[in-house]
Amino acid sequence: MAHAVEKIDFPERQEGSDKVPATEVQKTLSSILQSTPFHSSKQSQELLQYIVDQSLAGHLEMLKERIIGANVFDRRPDYDTNDDPIVRARAAEVRKRLALYYQTAREESVRISVPSGSFRAIFEWADTKPIQLPSAPPHRPEQSQPPVESMPPPAPHEVAGPDLATPSPRFRGRRWWVVIAASAVILTLAMQHYFASPEDRALNQFWSPILDNSHTVLIYLGSNAVYELSSSYMDAYYQQHPRSQTEEMGLESYIPLPPSTKIDVQDLYPAKDTFVTIGDVAATTKIVSLLVHRNKQFDVRFGNDVAYGDLREHPTILIGAHNNSWTLTMTENLRYVFEGPNAIVDRSVSQKRWSTAAHELTDDYAIVSRVLNSRTGTTVLTAAGVGHAGTRAAAEFLTNPQSISALAKSLPKGWERKNIQIVLHTSVINQLPSAPDVVATYCW
Repeated sequence: MAHAVEKIDFPERQEGSDKVPATEVQKTLSSILQSTPFHSSKQSQELLQYIVDQSLAGHLEMLKERIIGANVFDRRPDYDTNDDPIVRARAAEVRKRLALYYQTAREESVRISVPSGSFRAIFEWADTKPIQLPSAPPHRPEQSQPPVESMPPPAPHEVAGPDLATPSPRFRGRRWWVVIAASAVILTLAMQHYFASPEDRALNQFWSPILDNSHTVLIYLGSNAVYELSSSYMDAYYQQHPRSQTEEMGLESYIPLPPSTKIDVQDLYPAKDTFVTIGDVAATTKIVSLLVHRNKQFDVRFGNDVAYGDLREHPTILIGAHNNSWTLTMTENLRYVFEGPNAIVDRSVSQKRWSTAAHELTDDYAIVSRVLNSRTGTTVLTAAGVGHAGTRAAAEFLTNPQSISALAKSLPKGWERKNIQIVLHTSVINQLPSAPDVVATYCW
């Protein structure tokens, strides 16, 4: 997007400092978007492009969270930003990727940044140096004093003069207030830890490898393999079968396909990186809710918007199994694995096998895996069902303090610092899973 803007003037910059031409900003932006930190994340590219374009144009009203969510991430204009904080999460990711870029782009003349707490881009020359604040207030004598060349240290029995580094009584008072406030925070956290219920403590222990990690949590959902009918096929069908009123308004409907129906390959096209199951969405919602209540930052990805390098940098939660290649890859060498489209097997005991019906799903199974040091070098947690109901049940199990507490009682001592796999079973009624029960565990 081109903008007829030659220079940008931000009040944050010092008076007299050079302004950055828009052409230089766009040149730097092009380099950033093609760089290693950004090329693997299409959404980060789109968000940074949007923020820079709107900032250059001076359209600050377009840089509000809900408006960005609607324009960049295809959210409804009235969506709830508290339930879906994708803009904040992606903005944090953009800031991290910008920092990585400028660590290696030593010769870049323009620096683009998105300050925390804002979605507005700031443009500065790369040689802009921050003002250095003095480490201590300057001494202000009553009258001019001759410069002091040097002063030897006082003899052991001499009395030294006043130490300018010694804090004033006023500063000492502030320091004590800081100490008192910090102590209160520590005491509150300690009380929450020691006075939490046994169930909450067990849940916190299970999740501690994720929650105590300083990096943002990466949540990844795969996408389902779906083929859609072409528009020409749909139009030909509705020429022979009048649409209902809601279909005239655009409602998607199933077209009857009798056994004798023949469809040309040109009338089918794969809808890649588009669809996820309702079970995966429900599972993600449960896990996101837990992270939000514990003030843990997260980043939700799906489709092809993730690379192996992303998994190396973040503790990762993988949602789903047969629609998530990363789940299958990261767990293929563990004890409990998926076999075919509808079964879970125990690789150590060949006769142990749990499978679902091929067509009518009345029971489902899932595997929960918590691997502390996976092949990526980070913690990986999976909630993966044979079907979408199993995935949903796995997430409900993972976020339920009573379920985790009951599990902990059956695990060996020191389980908090070990890898864990759990096989779950759930009954399915009207596509909804019941409370899952544990059918097998392994801790190592």
